[in-house]
Amino acid sequence: MTDTTPTDGDGSTRAPAPALDDQSRWRSGQRNPARPTKGAADRVKRSHAQTRPTLRLALGFLAAAALVGVSGREQWLALHLLFPGGIVLAISGVSLMLTVTWAAAPAPPERWVSAQRYAIAAGVVLITAGRTADAPEAIVGAGGALFIVGLMLLAGLLVVTIRAGVERRFDVAVASYLAALAAGTVGASLGIVMAVDGPSPALRSAHVTANLFGLVGLTVGGTLPFFSGTVGRSRMAKRTTSGRLLVSLGWQVVMLSASVVLLAVDSPTGAAVTLVGYAMGIGAALFWMPVPTRRQLEWAGPRLYALWAGGLWWATAVLATAADSAGDQLILGGRWLLVLAVAGYGQIVWGSLAYLLPMLRGGGPKRLAEGFTTTRSWLGFAAVNVAGGTLAVGQPRAGAAAVAVWVIDGAVRAFRVGTTRHDRPVEE
Repeated sequence: MTDTTPTDGDGSTRAPAPALDDQSRWRSGQRNPARPTKGAADRVKRSHAQTRPTLRLALGFLAAAALVGVSGREQWLALHLLFPGGIVLAISGVSLMLTVTWAAAPAPPERWVSAQRYAIAAGVVLITAGRTADAPEAIVGAGGALFIVGLMLLAGLLVVTIRAGVERRFDVAVASYLAALAAGTVGASLGIVMAVDGPSPALRSAHVTANLFGLVGLTVGGTLPFFSGTVGRSRMAKRTTSGRLLVSLGWQVVMLSASVVLLAVDSPTGAAVTLVGYAMGIGAALFWMPVPTRRQLEWAGPRLYALWAGGLWWATAVLATAADSAGDQLILGGRWLLVLAVAGYGQIVWGSLAYLLPMLRGGGPKRLAEGFTTTRSWLGFAAVNVAGGTLAVGQPRAGAAAVAVWVIDGAVRAFRVGTTRHDRPVEE
């Protein structure tokens, strides 16, 4: 696993990670023969420069979602600011950055990255503002169409980037991103249909399943086996091969597709079975993650624990959703949607940003170590998991209090780190 962290959290220099040579199980026989053996020299710098404004937008949507949630306004608005806005924008920036970095590929053209970034953001603004203001259905539909354009542009950028890459070990993760974007296109299309023709329980269930378990879930599941190693400074687990990851992805796609179709045709009992199958796929994704050593856990701390805990909450929410579907109840319409949003995906995004923000800021080993220290929050980790537990047992007020602590703590720490690039200090 390529490691971008040169120092320990306390600032002490660690031993360099062993290089992946030509005999590595990930590299042997998996280079693109049509490409040189070295990636573009400026790929990381350009990719980070493209990621920073995307994450700024994502953080803006996340902050807006938190404010709307605290204000007690319509839950629909907060969730659409959170998922299509904050989380999908974070996915768009980070997925491209990881593809460039791990595939040793040139960064894509800035104009196309900007186009897809602002298409997603503008689409979400039109959708949320249009519905909140009771604007004509055409406005909301146009927002949905623009959002889909952003997803399609991102898919094109991922394909172009991975094809230009030197390393082939990340191909399966990009395949999961493309599957996720296809699911998101289906989910957004169903949203447009409901905006124009009116909602129905069956279409609404299919819409949220395609978006939350497809667009977001497939992305998370495809990233965790790779990214958890980066966060914890560890190699990929020996049991984790491209072939096994591809089988897991195929299983998830089949279970997800069947769930969406069964829910759309109002067959909740059948969907309950396939949702259980989807939850099994989450278990596989966690199994493929490298098991950290005690030293790695001590160094990474809450940001690595958050990836594991968030994955477990995600699986729990899916199993609870399957139980609701088997009982012919409205799925993802109450407490389990909040658990998924906060303790599941929200916690995974929180842990990921605790690693990414200091890295994107840069500034040399000392500033990098200071950034990791700043984002190392056991208070935030405890608060988000308390929130998940209280929301799961039907205690929304206690859950809201824990969420407030988590959000405030995270916002202060993110502000202290910032999203502006710092140059390395000149050594005399």
